[in-house]
Amino acid sequence: MNQEFLDLSGINTPRSSQTALYAEEFPILKCLSPLSLRILNDASRTIHVSKGVEMVHEGDTPHDLYFIKSGKISIAKQHGQKVKILAQLSKGEVYGEFGILRQKSRFASAYTASACEIVRVELSAVQQVLDADSHFKAALNKILSQRMLDSFFFSHPVFKTLPEDTRIQISKELPVHFYSRDSRLFVQGEKPQGIFLILSGEVEIHYLNRNRNDILLEIRRDNDLIGELATKNGTSLAYSAVAASDLDALLLDSAAMKIMHDHHPETFKNLENYINTRAMHTTNRLKENNHQTDI
Repeated sequence: MNQEFLDLSGINTPRSSQTALYAEEFPILKCLSPLSLRILNDASRTIHVSKGVEMVHEGDTPHDLYFIKSGKISIAKQHGQKVKILAQLSKGEVYGEFGILRQKSRFASAYTASACEIVRVELSAVQQVLDADSHFKAALNKILSQRMLDSFFFSHPVFKTLPEDTRIQISKELPVHFYSRDSRLFVQGEKPQGIFLILSGEVEIHYLNRNRNDILLEIRRDNDLIGELATKNGTSLAYSAVAASDLDALLLDSAAMKIMHDHHPETFKNLENYINTRAMHTTNRLKENNHQTDI
């Protein structure tokens, strides 16, 4: 293979012995011990990237965590034939956290919006530090939750009309909940907690019929909701919900619904209509299968 090509590709570029990551530059690193910071630095490589490079592709498997030393990165999702910008990141921020924390294919792409200097850290080293340092994991999860929620509001038909500043404010106020696979979000007959919006993952909808048979009615996925249907008097849920995979969901209880109503009444009304439409669909599914007569 041509030596000049190898040099240009960076394959022959040795890792720098100098420290690339400093807590003073990256706030997320301030909680790390000197040993953890060294582990990240030993597994890092600083790269200079020109404008317009797709550093991370939506749907790819995770492999690295990226720290921005200079320049700007655009986080974007594909919608039909168009690419929509979800956020723009700059010096001191990180990206690639979704794949690192969830071990799922990436939910968005990342492009250099300008020439950038980026520190790329290998997955294995990041995972080692996450396992050893709960504060670092919590900080990265906080970033993930806010970005995931902001992306959800940006792309969902009910919420996409929210003004950007309102969307960002709401995403800071409403917590995202993580449920491991096989967790029960709620059980048929329990008192309703609120509406769960699925940000990432799958949920199985189960119904226990009169013969005590557990029937799988549906599997709901990203951007759908659960918890929309109770019995006629509204005191008990009409079905059970189980996480079919690791799941990120937003629980809209009465307090969260008030936040939504106060920030943007028009969007709140759209949400109510969406919930009612989903409830009608679920009612019909139950009636079609003669599972329940008291909805």
